[in-house]
Amino acid sequence: MSLREKIFAGEGEIKADTVLTNCRIVNVNTKEITKGDIAISSGFISGMGDVDELIGGKTEILDLKNACVCPGLIDGHVHFESSMVTLTQFAKQSILHGTTGIVIDPHEIANILGIKGIKLVMLEAKRLPIDVFITLSSCVPSSPLETSGAKLGLLEIKKFLDKKFVVGLGEVMDYPGILRGNPEKLAMIAAALERKLVVDGHCPGVRGKELFGYMSAGISTDHESVTYDEALEKARLGMKVMIREGSAAKSLQEFIPALVRDGISLENFFFVTDDKQPADLIKGHMDVIVRAAIRLGLEPIQAISMASINTARHYRIDQLVGSISIGRRANLVILDDLQAFKIKNVMVRGRMKPKINGIDYPGYVFRTVKYKKIEPDDLKLTSGQKTVFAHIIELVPGRLITNRSIEELKTDRKTVMPDIERDILAIAVIERHGKSGSMGRGFVRGFNLEEGAIGQSIAHDSHNVILVGTNFEDMALCANKLRELQGGIVLAKDGVIDYLHLPFAGILSTESAYDVDKKLKELHSEVTKMGCKLDAPFIQMSFLSLPVIPSLKITDKGLVDVDAFKIIEPIQR
Repeated sequence: MSLREKIFAGEGEIKADTVLTNCRIVNVNTKEITKGDIAISSGFISGMGDVDELIGGKTEILDLKNACVCPGLIDGHVHFESSMVTLTQFAKQSILHGTTGIVIDPHEIANILGIKGIKLVMLEAKRLPIDVFITLSSCVPSSPLETSGAKLGLLEIKKFLDKKFVVGLGEVMDYPGILRGNPEKLAMIAAALERKLVVDGHCPGVRGKELFGYMSAGISTDHESVTYDEALEKARLGMKVMIREGSAAKSLQEFIPALVRDGISLENFFFVTDDKQPADLIKGHMDVIVRAAIRLGLEPIQAISMASINTARHYRIDQLVGSISIGRRANLVILDDLQAFKIKNVMVRGRMKPKINGIDYPGYVFRTVKYKKIEPDDLKLTSGQKTVFAHIIELVPGRLITNRSIEELKTDRKTVMPDIERDILAIAVIERHGKSGSMGRGFVRGFNLEEGAIGQSIAHDSHNVILVGTNFEDMALCANKLRELQGGIVLAKDGVIDYLHLPFAGILSTESAYDVDKKLKELHSEVTKMGCKLDAPFIQMSFLSLPVIPSLKITDKGLVDVDAFKIIEPIQR
């Protein structure tokens, strides 16, 4: 619809396609609920309130019978790849739950497929009715302490900054690099700011003068605050705080009651999921967060604002989405119950139940796992001593951060052995992009496996193959099955027990979220039988290789002391 046609539609010279009558309009602009009608022309809102003059002979009239209508919800930061399904399958589920806009950072695809991957995501996004806004992945790889399938530097980023629906530079995870004044990272930020785009951040635990320096680079958000006090400090200094409620990391329960208690203005807070597993995506998307926020003390209109207009204003897309306003997209959520945020129907660009068509994917996306056959001996740490002292990665259930310890481990005068009784398991990361053939080895505590091994090609952010096991034979079985499958999650115990096939870039299925969730449930059942007590073992495992979240992680290059930002020896010499 041209600008001229929009004007004529507003004046009634072009009659509305659809009019929703008898609405209670949730107005996030003024934080009030008003009664009136909503006129829609070519997917845009052309009138509100008294719209009789916009109705013509062909206008479809839908009587909402005093139902509340709120703007479509927006996920302010999500890596759709964590759902283990394609962008098309992700959109199919999101729309059902009132999410009509997503701000994606295709970081996972970019780490594996680089520029080709970003172009493919953009092509797929154009075919979808959901509004997909893109922040360009700024840290590919996330740090020099891992091997990724691709690298995106300043030149690569500049190729995309002027593309339609690119709204910013994605989370700048390399905060040590920023504080050191890394020239290329600063040039990326400058290029985005010159174009009036936003720059999103990622700085867990960064406070005081280091935070001053980080923010001085022009970085304006963070979704990694470990505590409420940390989030509040960032907000007071001028950051937009993303309140994250994903499958692995959750902050709603801690942050919302405290914000209500302290009477903090919420204009500079908005909701994000960051990572969403299939089971959680099926249960809901942004609607789940809105309902929870209301239960925790927010007024419904405030919770809805934090999932719509606040997000849109940050990304400077509020002239298109984020509110029920004249000239904006007719992305609307019709509610049976406002307080319970019970959704009756969803309208996207003026249409109920929009058709969602995918695209045909090129063959190269299914050929990304490239390493030689793995033998058990390849995975072992060796020592001629009777015992050694080893650095241990300590899982924190439900959190992406890890703790660390040093424990004495026995050897057979050759191999350093895991200790199942003390829940100290072997862990390894195999470079899978065909670049270096490198492998990191170490030990981890927190899985409680009593037998067998787990392997997966989902390992943030470079998505090398990560293995955890009670023995090296089963770990090798997992690695070789993943090589055969070209990606997925594998369980082994004296042979391969079960697996989830993820052939798209080694991290996604082309099947529906329901199909993936069904298989994941089977894997969860099996891994529980093996002794694991974690609620989300696969997603927690995937973050053990992310070398930008404290404190101790592992990549294909070795054990990473994130606090010191360097590779360390897994065994103390």
